[in-house]
Parts: sequence; C-alpha cells; structure tokens
Amino acid sequence: MTSRLRILVASEPKRIVVCLDADPRLAAAAGGAVRNLAESAGMSEEVCREFQEATVRATLQAFESHNSGRHIIEFLRFEDRVEVIIDSNAGSAAIRLARTIASHH
Repeated sequence: MTSRLRILVASEPKRIVVCLDADPRLAAAAGGAVRNLAESAGMSEEVCREFQEATVRATLQAFESHNSGRHIIEFLRFEDRVEVIIDSNAGSAAIRLARTIASHH
C-alpha cells in the first residue's frame, strides 16, 4: 500500500519590513534581526554569525551611500532560505543577501 501524503509548502514568505534612519547603531539591530531569523531557521552558528556580520556591513554601506532619509529593510523567511533586502525601495541599487537553509533529510 502506497501512501500519498501531501506536504504543504508555504508559497509566500514570512516578511518583516522595517524603516531605519541612517544610524550605525541601527545597522547592528538589522544584523541581530537577521541572525534571529537564521537561528530560528536552524542554520549553523557559523552561518548565523557570518550572515549577521554581512548584514551589518551591507547596512552600513547603504547608510554611507545614502546618508539622508530612511532606509527600508526587508527580512524574508522562505522554506529554503532567509533573505535580507537593504533599501528594497531603491530598485537595482538594493542590496540583497541570502543564505540557504540546510536540508535535514
């Protein structure tokens, strides 16, 4: 007898959007947020730390490039990856970082 179980996969990501002033302390907060998402997705300590550091660097870069105004940062959790988009409203100038969630099969 063959069982055909359907596995439901979310097609829409879990999405968090924040708007930050160009303050370096807030770049650290963005890094902490992405680390929390990466940890909750089951990524390794090393990957979580690297993703956090990359997010802080990219956020600081965006702050330096566009010091005036606010920066929109999106955090996205998909079934297979976590993404952060810095200055998501900047079109092709947006900075996109992603890390794949390791499969546990």
